[in-house]
Amino acid sequence: MICVKDHNNLLHISYDDIIKYHGRTFIAGAAMAYKLLELLSSILTDGILERDKFHIILGVNGPGIIDGIEMVTRAKSRGALTINQEIVRGKDAPLAADGAGGKYYFVVTYADKRLTVWLQHGLIRQEFLDLATKTHDGTITSIENKRLQQLKEELATLLISRDASDLFHFVQ
Repeated sequence: MICVKDHNNLLHISYDDIIKYHGRTFIAGAAMAYKLLELLSSILTDGILERDKFHIILGVNGPGIIDGIEMVTRAKSRGALTINQEIVRGKDAPLAADGAGGKYYFVVTYADKRLTVWLQHGLIRQEFLDLATKTHDGTITSIENKRLQQLKEELATLLISRDASDLFHFVQ
């Protein structure tokens, strides 16, 4: 459960809440966002995130990641979320399934603290990336699309089952 302060209200947001908001199409990204926010909560705060203290730069244009971060932080609607795939050049982070050369790499500013976070290598299967590429170039078949959704579900289950600190590298 992620605890976030929104003005004078304290909200408790679960992974299931994020799935209700986002849906299952990009469920692996939604799961990654949830685990990223868990990590940020444990490193940057005493367990309570404050929405208005975030600015986030994403090295990936992933709808599930964006929606998960938005639901908890409202960073996108506040104009505090930026997608900048240029920041990933030369970075040793896993390639993203966004079809635009992105990587699972995040720069988070929270109040006066800054944290750079990237996903551990070995979590994203090559088959997942290959099939995702086919969605972007329009060559994916219906059978391959079903397999891709299965891989997304499997990745989401894996991410949610692990401790956030085991999923990401980070530097302050």
